Amino acid sequence: MEVEPVPIPHNFISLTEALNKLDTNQAYNVIGVCIDFFAPKQTRTGDYMLTFTLHDPWWTDRNGMKFRFFTKTLPRLPKLQHQGDVVILRNIKTIKNGGAVLGVSNPSTVWFVLPVMRVREILSTEDVKNKAHCYTTGTGPTFPADNVPSEAEIKYAKYIAASEDSISWGNLPTATDMQAQVQAPAEHDSAQVLNLPGKFRLIKDVFPHKFADILGEVRKIHFNENFEETHLQVTDYSTHKALYNRQHRVETLGLDGDEYGYINDSSEKQWPGPWGQMTLDIILWAPHSGVARREVKPGSLVFLRNVHIKMDKNQAKLEGVCHTEKYNSELINIKVIQPTKEDERMKALISRKHQYAQQAKAEGKPFYWSPLEILKKRKVEEPKEAEGAQKTKKTKHRNRKKNKTKAEPVNGESPITQIQSKGDRMLNSNVRCNAYEVPRKSISDILDPDILLRKTLQGNSYHLPFQNCKYKLHVRVVDFYPDNIADFAVPRNPDYDLLSDEEDEEDLSSMDLTQLSGDRLAWEWRFVLLVEDARQPASVNGQPTRMEVLVAASDGEFLLNMSACNLQDKENAQQLAALKEKLFHLWGDLQESKEEDSNAMTSTLRPRARPFECLIKEYGLPVRDVENPVHNTSGYDRMFRLFGTTI
Repeated sequence: MEVEPVPIPHNFISLTEALNKLDTNQAYNVIGVCIDFFAPKQTRTGDYMLTFTLHDPWWTDRNGMKFRFFTKTLPRLPKLQHQGDVVILRNIKTIKNGGAVLGVSNPSTVWFVLPVMRVREILSTEDVKNKAHCYTTGTGPTFPADNVPSEAEIKYAKYIAASEDSISWGNLPTATDMQAQVQAPAEHDSAQVLNLPGKFRLIKDVFPHKFADILGEVRKIHFNENFEETHLQVTDYSTHKALYNRQHRVETLGLDGDEYGYINDSSEKQWPGPWGQMTLDIILWAPHSGVARREVKPGSLVFLRNVHIKMDKNQAKLEGVCHTEKYNSELINIKVIQPTKEDERMKALISRKHQYAQQAKAEGKPFYWSPLEILKKRKVEEPKEAEGAQKTKKTKHRNRKKNKTKAEPVNGESPITQIQSKGDRMLNSNVRCNAYEVPRKSISDILDPDILLRKTLQGNSYHLPFQNCKYKLHVRVVDFYPDNIADFAVPRNPDYDLLSDEEDEEDLSSMDLTQLSGDRLAWEWRFVLLVEDARQPASVNGQPTRMEVLVAASDGEFLLNMSACNLQDKENAQQLAALKEKLFHLWGDLQESKEEDSNAMTSTLRPRARPFECLIKEYGLPVRDVENPVHNTSGYDRMFRLFGTTI
């Protein structure tokens, strides 16, 4: 991702300029990204020495410029913990030592370290005080006013941090890594760590006897209260040939080596996916284990730091272990992460998951976007003892609505008969629309092809695919889709917001979103009303002109004054009943008539709903298959959507 350049702050120079300060004895100020550092060590004189390497966008040599600090006490050395930490140095000089040119500190040198795990969160000088490390020569406050980095310095520091390519840095020496563990404070485990460089690896790239930082999704979690360890099954949707190969069996007769099925293969039956060699078993020990039990659940996205990759005890497959840190037993190496668009690694993970979901569907393998959904499916598939009683309740509910429609006669006529006798001029007072100054039109006028006809300056005629217009109409509902009102609410996974528009559009048409669940699942209204003009002006074939109108998302919430939820879930039966009551005020007995008509040999469905006033907006939607569009050759479908209307 390209980062917009930020100029070097006033009174600061680039590392290239700092290198050229050799033999000038001039002090200078620099800002750089730490790409390498060694553990502090004590010299023969008793002083402490720290050597590290800084890099910035103007440095031409990939190795960066070396700096060396000398102090009487260890705490006065720059508090470097990870590759990628941003270092601000003031009052540094360049010298030549043993043929090597490097920057060295002096008693008046001031340093600030912006940890890589916090640099994104540091937006102001106040944030520096709370989230950065420093040492100044002053004897007063830790951050004297004249030493606090300015807004320009902070902005530049964030820019060079975002510009770095961690792949070219290489690994830290083992001793340095251990020292970083000693210095890392526990408070950092609450930071967003997705851009932490160094040991980050995809599961497909891990090796035994190595340590890795892993970003993945927990598909299952296992633990026993009587034991200390917690087991996670984690995937990032990349494949490693040394992982356990999970095979999907249509009819599982038994595990390998268990031809008679003595061993219950419930683990495979309850596995939510992915299949194949994509899942790494990770064992957590204290204190990581306790955090996982409290904060992690199936479907959680987690960042795991310092995972020891090794072969299992049978030397059959890879597994990971998060041990108690030897030099800091309170350091937490697991963190639940919330997806954001700024995190490229998170976006890549969601994209891989998205691609795998499509592959699994094509291969006929079950895959649950949220692992929690497999538990709900098992409950649904259990025998339904009260099915007959539920049907009886449904029949009574339908009859009650019918009786309500036939009630309240006026002058010996039903309300519907009275409306028809007045030419449908009586509007439904239960439905209102906003006072929006838009032209009142009929459906036949809106759908007239000539309304889209235009001419160029040369007099050539052409048709617009659509208009961005809003209208006010008097219409009645004559049909709706989907036929089952419980399907009026659909799942929306916010994870898709991290994907590109092309991926999103392609998958929404093919992926079964009804299996989603968990914290990252949202529900929204999405259904279609077939409406016709209240006065029913005839079309060219003598039939009333009708229009399909989409009701979706926030417009649906405004219409129904209800939030969408999973209406298929029996726990939401009251919401479904309330929705049907609400829609009765919109379209009368249309639902009951439609159910009766579906059982008849011939259709007798006739529109009897009372007309209402509503607002409609017209827009264009790109055709998915542009190479072979169904409706037109413009590349757009003309769409109409209800808005500003409420029951």
